[in-house]
Amino acid sequence: MKVCFVTANFPPEACGGTEQVVAALLRELVDRGLEVAVVSGSDRAHDGADVVSERYEGAQVARLPRKRDEHDRHGFVRARLLGLVREQLLEVRPDVVHVHAFSALGVGVGELCRDLGVPMVCTFHDLWTTCARFFRLPAGGVSCPQGSNRDACVTCIDADLQAGSDFVERSLRERDRLVREELARAAVCTAPSRTAASFVQRCVPYDGEIEVVPHGLLCPVPADHRVAPPNPERRLRVGTFGGLVPEKGLLELLGAVCSLPCELHLAGPFHDQAFAARFRELARGQRTVLRERGRYGRGERHPARDLDLAVFPSKCQETYGLVIDEALAHGVPVVCSDAGALAERAATPGVVVTPIDRLASVLGDLIRSPERLSALRAQIPTELPTIALSADRHLDIYRSLA
Repeated sequence: MKVCFVTANFPPEACGGTEQVVAALLRELVDRGLEVAVVSGSDRAHDGADVVSERYEGAQVARLPRKRDEHDRHGFVRARLLGLVREQLLEVRPDVVHVHAFSALGVGVGELCRDLGVPMVCTFHDLWTTCARFFRLPAGGVSCPQGSNRDACVTCIDADLQAGSDFVERSLRERDRLVREELARAAVCTAPSRTAASFVQRCVPYDGEIEVVPHGLLCPVPADHRVAPPNPERRLRVGTFGGLVPEKGLLELLGAVCSLPCELHLAGPFHDQAFAARFRELARGQRTVLRERGRYGRGERHPARDLDLAVFPSKCQETYGLVIDEALAHGVPVVCSDAGALAERAATPGVVVTPIDRLASVLGDLIRSPERLSALRAQIPTELPTIALSADRHLDIYRSLA
């Protein structure tokens, strides 16, 4: 069986959450004997080459760089890119097309699949279908709508675009129409959480069924990589890892650990150096011991191994939370915000979910009480669900369609 993944970006160019999941799913499916090809967008500027061909762990990858006028503010149907996607599908001749992200290539893949007689599966890794800013973290002093009303969205998006409310309103109306048409052409839709599925159903809106298929842990963790209990002779090591941006609640985390007897550990890249400088200055001002790991990659020592407590106070409406699985797999208890799908982790052993305005109180209770932290650690199971379960379910879906 041949499957073609269509996505917005792919390793090694990008290694965010969606890219990590898509790559891990690809590896699992290849291990099961499938032939998997990837058609990916790219953040690299178009330099004259329409298609950049690569190999990734045995799979053929075709990257399609965008030109300057092939971004959302210029429209959501990109005829040149769709023509290139069509050429790739004709070359690969897949039994199933699995779309993981629309944002880079735009909408229209569903119509291509219909014309070519290939069933399309869609997975909602992010909330692009419901939000032109991806994460439902509004600007302009508005609150995100809970349904398909776009009045607040006009204000929010025009705060970035400065294009005028009439233009933004027309564009959003057209965007919604195109997204609904695209999803109507999907044979099967999946999402990694109930929250992600609910957002799509309420806010697109989409009245079809969306099956919840959690990602699970992407890479196995050896037993000897699980961390030992905290050493009472040293300060507790509290920290976070992933993309270091304000939207992940870094300033709230810094404020929460002020005056607590702990070190603050960060691992991952700061995407804005001005924000990084401000963060370091604030840490010095409040005399917080700050340890920075910087970038880390697959195969390197995981940053969870250097923590006693992992904290993920995201302000984004998250659709899953890979970092929580990674921390737990290393035996590290977790405190996270209740944003989006993170709220679903309240039932997960070893995890405390809190509104972000109570973060300081929750961390204070745990850090000042070794017994409470030890009890939270003791709840963590020795085995966690993995991406293998997602691969099994998606393989069943592919077979039912092909």
